[in-house]
This record gives sequence, C-alpha cells and structure tokens, in this order.
Amino acid sequence: MHAMESVREYRLLPAGLAGAQQRMTNRYLVPQLLIVALGVVISAVLAMRGAGLGAVVTSSIVIGLFITYMSFVAPRRVRRSLVKCWDTYVLTIGPDYLLRRQADSPDIRLSFTDVKQIEHLPGRYLRVIGNARYQVIGIPESIENFEEVLATVSRIAPATNRKTDRSLRNALWMAGGFAAYMVMLWARSPKIVIPLAIIVSGLLLWLFWFMQTSPNVLRKAKRTSWIYLGVVLLCILRVLVLFDHAK
Repeated sequence: MHAMESVREYRLLPAGLAGAQQRMTNRYLVPQLLIVALGVVISAVLAMRGAGLGAVVTSSIVIGLFITYMSFVAPRRVRRSLVKCWDTYVLTIGPDYLLRRQADSPDIRLSFTDVKQIEHLPGRYLRVIGNARYQVIGIPESIENFEEVLATVSRIAPATNRKTDRSLRNALWMAGGFAAYMVMLWARSPKIVIPLAIIVSGLLLWLFWFMQTSPNVLRKAKRTSWIYLGVVLLCILRVLVLFDHAK
C-alpha cells in the first residue's frame, strides 16, 4: 500500500449524539437495571429458604440504593461523560498511521503495519484492531465523511462485518457475575460458596486489570474500578465467615 501524503482530521457530527445517548441507555443502563432486578428475585427466593430478617433488610436496602443510583444518578453522569467524549473525539489519518484523541482517555496511535483486523458493525461503528492487546480504535459511523474514512481504512486491511454488538455479550457476563455473587451471599453450603467466590473474584480481578490497562477506558472509570477490589475482599470475608460458623 502506498503511503498517503496528507494528514486528515475527522470529528464526530453533533447530529449523531442523540442517537448515541439513546443506545447508551438501551444497551448499558437498562440491562444493568434488569440485572439488579434479577438480584432482587434471587435474594427473595433465597431469603424464603431461611435467611435472617437482618440479612434480608440489609440486602434490600443495598439493592434499593443501587436501583436508585442506576435510575436517577447514573443516566445523568453517563450523558455528561458521553457529551464530553463526543465533543472532543478527533480521528487523525496520517501518511502511515491512525491516531484517536479524546478527553479523559489516553491517545491511541496505530501504524498501518500494526493493524491486524478491522470490524464493521453496519449502522454503528468501525473497530480498528492492532497487534498489541487492547490497542483498538473505535470509529462511530456518525463521524465526518464516514464513507471516506471507511474507504481509507479498508485499504489498510479488509473490513469484516459483524452482526451483533459486543455490549450484549458484556451484559450477559455482568448478569451471570451478579447472579453468582448474590447466590454466594445467601448460600450456606461451602460446596456452593467457595466455587462461586473464586469465580466472582476471578471475574472482578480480570475486569479491574482490563479497565486499568485498556486505553479505551476513561480515567474516571479507571478510578471507579478500584471498587471491584473491595467486592473481592467481600468475597474473601464471606468465605471466612462461612468457615467461622462451621466451627
């Protein structure tokens, strides 16, 4: 491939922001509320099988506060963050590189020779994937001159079409992890608690590591991800309490 001589910059179109906000709500906030509702159901079922009143009340308060946060606080924070990221997103295509700059995120620069794969979800975005782990540049279709951008990156590597969004898979993982955590809290058998504590802790540690190392995760989210280590500590304490009661 011949090197391109010019350096071109592309920004996201303001008209695409409303659609992005709606997708963010549908694909992240709504599934999270459903996951919490699943936790309420699991807690209720397990509570009827012998949990104490204090545990039931404590769990209900925690879940209620989380539902309130997800319903009223989180949507506003997500929208503010999305607006800031949308307004500051800049894609630069140079003679032999791609560069993505965005507020609160490290810059991502990919040489053409480092591009391993390009994915295209029609109607949504392009993902330019590099050789290094997590070196991925996302390019929404709501960018200026998208057809020109698509033609340019397709000359670097052929774009393969995706049929589904990755957010669905992520929501399923989140639902499974949350359900496992709730069962671990209420279960009384070591054969259930210990394996689930290991699974949940492993998932949270991986998620923490991913968020700390990925250049596509906002710095604010990186700071928030330290909460996952606190939940891992709760898993360890749950196992220790179980052993203490078994004495």
